[in-house]
Amino acid sequence: MAGFEGFDTSVERAWTDFQVRLADIIAAMREDDLLALELGEESTVEGFVPCVQFLAWGAGEVRCEVPSNAYLDPRHRLSAADEQRLVELGWHRPTRQPDDEPDAGSPAFFVDKPANWADQLAAMAVTVFRETWSVPHPSFLRTEAVGTIEALSIDPVELDDEESFALDPGAAVVPRDDEHLYQLVALTLARLFDEPPGDDEHSDFLLALGRVVGFVGPHLDGGEVQVRVPLVRDVSDRTRASELIADLNRRWPHLKFTLTTDRVEVWAAVLANPYVPQHLIDMLEQLFAFVRTVDDAFADRFGGHLEGLSEPDPAPMEVDHGELTLPPPAPQPLRQMELFSDPGEQTLFDEPN
Repeated sequence: MAGFEGFDTSVERAWTDFQVRLADIIAAMREDDLLALELGEESTVEGFVPCVQFLAWGAGEVRCEVPSNAYLDPRHRLSAADEQRLVELGWHRPTRQPDDEPDAGSPAFFVDKPANWADQLAAMAVTVFRETWSVPHPSFLRTEAVGTIEALSIDPVELDDEESFALDPGAAVVPRDDEHLYQLVALTLARLFDEPPGDDEHSDFLLALGRVVGFVGPHLDGGEVQVRVPLVRDVSDRTRASELIADLNRRWPHLKFTLTTDRVEVWAAVLANPYVPQHLIDMLEQLFAFVRTVDDAFADRFGGHLEGLSEPDPAPMEVDHGELTLPPPAPQPLRQMELFSDPGEQTLFDEPN
């Protein structure tokens, strides 16, 4: 039980640190500043993902809102008990429907507090994410800020090795940025290998797979997490090699084999946005099954040499850190807030009269 107690403690610490940073940002908000916290997955046409938004207005006031069922995706709808809990925490019930005439209230659950009540507002927000929507760790949230607080966005929370078990392999997560995607891939690999990968330089992850070496590259700007394994070099008969490549692509439909000049490689990729850990796990299992068939005889059929280690690796499939460097991320425009149809037109927050 000691290990689980340590895990629980680390999760509590992460939420506590997140709440403190959130309170600092709320306290720094100025009129018309907007801060949105939301679950890291895309909203659908059916409604919004769990979120809490803060809007600064007037003389040092902050309105905090939680979307009602009129806005939420059916998967995240509030039960009667959830709604009562929000009231107990300090929110007021919605005063109207989204299409009704504006009033001093809101079509969402709302509360108005002076900015110096930032600690209470932060605690309320964290509680609703944890209790109502069962968000296991603040790393599953993304933040967006508009106004004077843009430079104060909450930094991604680093997870330690034990906290990797808080990662739901089947959950779709929309990475906040390249750093977050890299962290998610690192946590996924840590579930598969005895030694978790390092992340000191944020280069591609290096996988020693028996006689060959593979590279896992999380590239948010390219929209994929790619895995590349060089197989054969110095191919002498490209015509024969092309026939063999075609046969491999038929027999392993989830992998892509390529012939470039005199080299044979195998590639695979999963979507990076949203990122689903189980997709990477399933793809790596396919890759592992194939590389078990790769040996010198495999390279001989291509009239080339095996691209990899001269002897079988004593600890196959051990994760280490590679030497490849991630390409610089392409500049991305600020994604429009989920609860706004237009950045200049408020559809959830209504400035109190």
